[in-house]
Amino acid sequence: MGKIEMLQIEFKLIIVFGVAMLLCGTVFAQDKQPHVVLVVGTTHYSPERSLPLFANELERFGFRTTLVMGEGDPEKKTENVLPGIEALDKADVAILFMRFLKLPDNEWMHIENFVKAGKPIIALRTTTHSFKYDKEHPRFAWNDDFGRRVIGTPYIVHQSGMTHVSVVPKYKSHPIMTHVSETEWESQGTLYLTRLEGGCIPLVTGTGTGKARLLEKRFGPVRVNESESDIVAWAWQNEWGGKVFGTSFGHPADFASPGFTRMLLNSVHWAVDRPLPEAHREVATWNIERGDKTK
Repeated sequence: MGKIEMLQIEFKLIIVFGVAMLLCGTVFAQDKQPHVVLVVGTTHYSPERSLPLFANELERFGFRTTLVMGEGDPEKKTENVLPGIEALDKADVAILFMRFLKLPDNEWMHIENFVKAGKPIIALRTTTHSFKYDKEHPRFAWNDDFGRRVIGTPYIVHQSGMTHVSVVPKYKSHPIMTHVSETEWESQGTLYLTRLEGGCIPLVTGTGTGKARLLEKRFGPVRVNESESDIVAWAWQNEWGGKVFGTSFGHPADFASPGFTRMLLNSVHWAVDRPLPEAHREVATWNIERGDKTK
């Protein structure tokens, strides 16, 4: 074999080796990208419009995303409610926006397995009342317990009109609040009342008005005053060890707020122990028109 032929063979081997290394590097890089599954389980507050936009933003910050979203109104279904929910089996973190669902066993199991594996959850607005099983159903208790045990509070009631929100000074240094420059702003969403579990860290409070009334809930009576203040965003660790960012933010107009979108982005980084975005990194906001009628 001549010298020229040997050099050609060596050159080809170098190219093949280099391509193989690039392919391995690509696979390795993909493996290091945390996988976020975003679940659209309601049409209330139009998460079918907001969450796809936020998924794109997460991709821009180096996450892999899967959007779980079916056709029509999932609250009116009892089969094929959340097609693709098995994506949770390989997720590192879940962003949930659900309301009053009646999942069949083969869909519920993926959520239950994810929760009980102690994986992190980011729960938006109506997710405290994700399920609405009949009293005779074996999962009836989860109607309240999903909010209470998984997220940190059951659903109580919501007020009417806008909510004036304020960052809690004591917890301004919490990772989720990193580089959130606003300390007060107005949310178009109504105030949701909470009954937070011990250990919840209050990050943002809100004040809203509504009708004074007495509520008789399964877990006890609740007196609601005309003007109420409550916690609208919190961090927690649930009984399975999963990190939780719970919030009643999630109205479409909230996605136009740089304070909220940075909190939401920070919460995903915090959930998977990833370095937080630096102050100079711009975080997107969106003007989203609401598609449903519910206030």
